[in-house]
Amino acid sequence: MIAATLAVASVLLWVLAPPPQHVPTPAAVPRGRRESTGPLEMAHLVEQLATVISSGAGLRQAWAALGRSLPDGELRDLARAAASGADPRRAASARLRRTEMIASLSTALAVCERTGAPTAGMLQHLADALRDLHDAAQARRTAFAGPRSTARILLILPLAGLGLGMLLGGDPLRLLLTSGAGNLLALTGLALTALGWWWMRRLVHRADPPRSHQVDPSVQLELIAGALDSGLPLARAVAAVGAALPPGDEATALQRSASALEAGVPAALAGRALPAELSALARSAVLAEGTGADLARVLRSAARDLRRGRARDVEVLAAQLAVRLVLPTGLALLPAFVALGIIPTVMSLLGGTVTFSPGSG
Repeated sequence: MIAATLAVASVLLWVLAPPPQHVPTPAAVPRGRRESTGPLEMAHLVEQLATVISSGAGLRQAWAALGRSLPDGELRDLARAAASGADPRRAASARLRRTEMIASLSTALAVCERTGAPTAGMLQHLADALRDLHDAAQARRTAFAGPRSTARILLILPLAGLGLGMLLGGDPLRLLLTSGAGNLLALTGLALTALGWWWMRRLVHRADPPRSHQVDPSVQLELIAGALDSGLPLARAVAAVGAALPPGDEATALQRSASALEAGVPAALAGRALPAELSALARSAVLAEGTGADLARVLRSAARDLRRGRARDVEVLAAQLAVRLVLPTGLALLPAFVALGIIPTVMSLLGGTVTFSPGSG
């Protein structure tokens, strides 16, 4: 019984304790070498690249200069490989190659090469976008930290019932394992716990799904605006970005929309081929058509609004998730707490049986 109580207490401490902060030790990470590269480091690299190019250096010269100045790590290896003419997406380490920021950088450079857009300006806008995306991701993690922690704690509620019963002097675990009524309670409690786990996992996943974009939609708008700065019409700018994107549904949608624009289809109709995340492109094109406004400027404004609006959106989603977690708690986890903790504790304290006597009439 003491061992079981200690096990329950250990699990409770693991659930309630905050996640430990990982601090690299000299034995784990070589001196001067960063363990990983985040969006802010990548944004700083892209901004430095834009600064060197704006001073008159070519792209390879700028990469070579960065390769000499950066500390040892992933970004230095990337700069040195890119200085020899390698595509950043292929030159990056295996970890960086899977990130959205490398796909964005590679796509931006490909758009500049295809359209003749000013590379320094394109990269500076990309650096600003990466910083905004980092801030939005931080806001998302902060907003969902509370509901995720709540779900994690609630999932331990049935096990907490066992621990409570042991602290009260009962032996609910023995009763659950050795009696027919206890076996039935155990199966019921475990089934309800599994249902609550599945239900909460589904709610969290629906509220905070994994990102599926290789290049963020707001960055795609920035790239189209950069292509427009080179003097291209909208149809060719959209086609250039669609061709530079990694293969996928978004690239296909942009190319389909570009073909419609090239054929003379109005922007409002051509935009129907775009996914919902890129609907701002069609709206901005319609606005520019009707007013003569600078479309590149309108697109950049829409891209900034799209990134900044995410912080407000995630706050709403996180608040809704916190409310919805009440359902699996009340309908699955609390009954499991009663089945695994309260009822077997009472039965064990009463000697393993519960008898009912008819009332006197």
